Amino acid sequence: MRRKISASHALGRRLGAIILCLTALLALTGCQLAIEDAGTEAAEDKLVGVFITTEPLDLFDTEAYLSDILSDFSGGELPPISDNSNYQGRLYAELTPRTDTNEETGEIIETEEYVFPVEGFAFFATTVPGNKAEDSYTASTIDPAIGDGHLGVNVSDEGKIVTLTGTLYTTPQELPVTYYYNPVYQSADGSVYVVSGGGGFMVNTEAYSEGEVYSQSFDATTTTTENGVTRTDSCSVTVSINVMFAPEKIVVLQMSESNAVLSREEYEPGALPENLSPERNAAYLLVETHKRNEAGEIVVSREVYSHDAQRFETFSPRPDGVCVKSWTAINWAG
Repeated sequence: MRRKISASHALGRRLGAIILCLTALLALTGCQLAIEDAGTEAAEDKLVGVFITTEPLDLFDTEAYLSDILSDFSGGELPPISDNSNYQGRLYAELTPRTDTNEETGEIIETEEYVFPVEGFAFFATTVPGNKAEDSYTASTIDPAIGDGHLGVNVSDEGKIVTLTGTLYTTPQELPVTYYYNPVYQSADGSVYVVSGGGGFMVNTEAYSEGEVYSQSFDATTTTTENGVTRTDSCSVTVSINVMFAPEKIVVLQMSESNAVLSREEYEPGALPENLSPERNAAYLLVETHKRNEAGEIVVSREVYSHDAQRFETFSPRPDGVCVKSWTAINWAG
């Protein structure tokens, strides 16, 4: 098996600082029982996605680290450990029922998905075990915070190729927000867990304007041979962070062939209808998004949607600074 995962951990603190951190950790970690099986991933464990948090996942087994590093300690600086994977704990997800509705038919669909017991933005594709009624299947779990989420699955006799791409749209708030990318794995027994992803990426008002500012990818390849047949499974996950000024108002204008305004409607972000039926003589829609830039000035972006467009997108800011994308279907008059 071959893995290529970007991660970093700063170790090698003084003995006194480490002992103080250990004391605080043991006093505060009431959820420690949810973390199991510290150590490297088993050979059959596969990368399935990423779990993004705004706080670091404290899954480091400080007690085991101290036990090993202090066994030969004779004073002075604590020596760094080049490979700290043996001290990384796992946080397991729970398989939870999920109900969806088919927007076209109204059919209720009962499925299951893996959910972690901590706050964060899930973006992964797992294999959900089958039962007497149906076979196992690949299911994607994409938090609403992840816009433009795309899952690609290619299955052949040679193996399975999974590709996940998405974008986190965030507003440059007064207080910096840090996003931590934590890899998610699935074991051969079906269990799903996340490990700490190390350092995070900070977004604040002073440093960024609108546009993509950061992107991180995780890639892993697993090769197995059974009965003389070699199978290669791979997973590639890419999540970009795009800074977006928070929308304050959405204006939808229906326009005629001569570019005259037929109607004008203003909406609060997130309050647009699911369906919009333009007037019969409307040639196109002009959708304006009114935002305030870093200087406090109102800026307006505009998108044009003609008769070949079936829907248009808008964004709405959440209290956590994430801008969520939503869609409005366009029902053009026949």
